[in-house]
Amino acid sequence: MASVEHKSHGRINLRVDANQEARLRAAAEAAGETLTGFMLSAAGERATHVLENAGRIAIKSAAFERFVAALDAEIEPMPTLSRYAQEPSPIPFR
Repeated sequence: MASVEHKSHGRINLRVDANQEARLRAAAEAAGETLTGFMLSAAGERATHVLENAGRIAIKSAAFERFVAALDAEIEPMPTLSRYAQEPSPIPFR
């Protein structure tokens, strides 16, 4: 695997049991990577996956159709909301 040099500026310490360490070292060796490189690559891939999925909402198609229909529906008058929107905010601006 090609190696790209990165300037390190942080440190992460992990505690692992003997079985975890042995499995990680064996996997890194099998991949031809250092233990650090292997762990950073695996953690980076998982982080990307988690962050990509964090911005998604999975719903059934019927629920999505109801959602779209609600967006496309006529605007329902909401006098209380309109009144509050006209009042100054109780939250001060910074």
